[in-house]
Amino acid sequence: MRRFTTHQSVRVARRGFTIVELMVVIGILLFLIATSAIVVRNIGNKAREKATMATIVKVNSLLTQRIQAFHKTLESGRTQKLLQSRASGKRSQLVSTTNNKKYNVLSQPVIEILVRKDLFREQFPQFIGDNTQVNALMGAAAGDDMTGDNGASISSEYLYYTLTQYDGLGIAPVGEDAFTSSEIRDTDGDGLKEIVDGWGRPLRFYRWPTRLFRPYQGTSNDPILREVAGTLFSGLPPVPSLPSEPDPLTVDPDDPLGRIATENTRTGGLMTGIFNNSANYFYDSTLAMPCEYAVMSTFSMPLVVSAGEDGILGIHEPSDVPNNGILAQPTSLPVVEGIYDNISNHNQRAGGR
Repeated sequence: MRRFTTHQSVRVARRGFTIVELMVVIGILLFLIATSAIVVRNIGNKAREKATMATIVKVNSLLTQRIQAFHKTLESGRTQKLLQSRASGKRSQLVSTTNNKKYNVLSQPVIEILVRKDLFREQFPQFIGDNTQVNALMGAAAGDDMTGDNGASISSEYLYYTLTQYDGLGIAPVGEDAFTSSEIRDTDGDGLKEIVDGWGRPLRFYRWPTRLFRPYQGTSNDPILREVAGTLFSGLPPVPSLPSEPDPLTVDPDDPLGRIATENTRTGGLMTGIFNNSANYFYDSTLAMPCEYAVMSTFSMPLVVSAGEDGILGIHEPSDVPNNGILAQPTSLPVVEGIYDNISNHNQRAGGR
């Protein structure tokens, strides 16, 4: 009988993975780790962005309430004596600090506009040159610490103190309980708290951000740059279709009738000396003449802004006097790319108006 031989297959014993297989596995793991890190970072940044928006919306609401209370107080009878007293002293102040007697000829309506601007500056200080009383109440550290963060925290310190503790003109502050522990921090270690964004960086406060609209020399003849201001102010009105219509962004909200520009023409440019039309912002350290007013005949509205994820603000710090930072001068033109992720109280990302 023929026998059939069964051939058994030879099995090769495998003791591990080849180098190629290990490299593939390691590559997959690294890819998954990197992808996970990106996802986690994006989730974290979204959460920080959302927290920043919520804080800025809160600040904007409190700031708007205080501004409305300020205007209401000025219209009340109890402040009329204050306005009259300040107006009577304004002429002599201008004459004495400029050594120009021509300021005596300014019309009473213009003097009253300047006094209201003075009071607004005092009620919403931005740096040490704005309000000596607030400086004294905040303590010796107010506005002095420029070493730790190049002055990035100063305007936020003033804003926080003004909203929560200062009762100038009898306007009641909201108290420190209005903010949570995650919204305030002493980032520069000077003993003064600042309002911070979701990344733990201080918010910046600009009272009159006119250099964002006119970032060149700042005269009333300079063109309005909507593409620059539009990075932080959403929904700006377009250029009027008719040449006879005034551009809304060339109207000072404190002077809707244009009295200051008219007075400037009538007096041969007398007003130019006290409004910002130079390469830098002037203020008298003696506080006899605190500082200039914003760019003449330019729209402005208080600006609260976070530098966003990249930390690049794109405009000079509010305490930067030489570079017009007080008026929100851009650090470069065209606008640096970092400004486009900024969150403000006037752009859509922060739910601003």
